[in-house]
Amino acid sequence: MMRPVLAVMAGLLCGVMGLRQASRIRETNATLHRWHTLLQHLCLLLQEQSLSLPEAFTQAAAENTAADQLLRQWAEALRRDPLTPLPQHYAPQGAEGAVLLRLLDGLSHGSLESRVLSAQQAAEEMALLASAAQSKAQQDSKMWSTLGWTCGACLTLMLL
Repeated sequence: MMRPVLAVMAGLLCGVMGLRQASRIRETNATLHRWHTLLQHLCLLLQEQSLSLPEAFTQAAAENTAADQLLRQWAEALRRDPLTPLPQHYAPQGAEGAVLLRLLDGLSHGSLESRVLSAQQAAEEMALLASAAQSKAQQDSKMWSTLGWTCGACLTLMLL
């Protein structure tokens, strides 16, 4: 009696693992798209020349996503310690890490025009990453969920 229950549980576990991986891929895609939107908004705010950099970060971060929270953390770090270079406030992670590190390096010094250019270049680069992630997410998320359930069904049958 216990063996079939364990076999079904192992199969379900495989299916859930496939769904989790598909969810991670879709989440990465959504994060990259959000960063693209944030960076475009930041460009506009910097071009207006009416806000300081911490205020522009706070104004751009209007939602409650991880990207917005990171932008608010950078704003708070700039307010607390304005002399520390921006790149020291960020440990690169994920697909967007290198782009954001270059953005922070460009924003930490130079004229307003160079800061705006840095934000524009980061937005364009993030748009490329987001479009690549979009096509990958459509294919790979379906593949992972199908693979998880297929492997789960096979494992269940093998264990029975």
